[in-house]
Amino acid sequence: MVAGDRDRERAVALLREHFVDGRLTVEQLGRRVERVLAARSHWQIGIALIGLPVLPDATRSATRSLARGALLAVLTAAYVVFSFTLLAVLGLVLLLHGASNATMLGFLVLWLVPTWLLTRLWRRPRYRQRW
Repeated sequence: MVAGDRDRERAVALLREHFVDGRLTVEQLGRRVERVLAARSHWQIGIALIGLPVLPDATRSATRSLARGALLAVLTAAYVVFSFTLLAVLGLVLLLHGASNATMLGFLVLWLVPTWLLTRLWRRPRYRQRW
């Protein structure tokens, strides 16, 4: 995949952090930065980062995805309870008042809106950081 300026800037920032932490000498930093700035693909940028440990930012990303998964599980459970409650209320309304077009349309909209919102949450984020 073709690397953009933002990808190269992010990789150079990572190299600077490794230099500040004492993992790279000035010469190593210079060579690696030259490689990153000349890189045309993500693979070439990855080559410049070989041998360096993953910074704690990746740990934050893992924690964030774990929290997102827990939130989605709670919201899905709440949605299931909501759906069954709505179904029970619909049954009672139909039993007591009969089926009218307005009633059916109202219940349909009331069920479709949270369904659509939950499906939007279940989609994966579009941007994934490679480093």
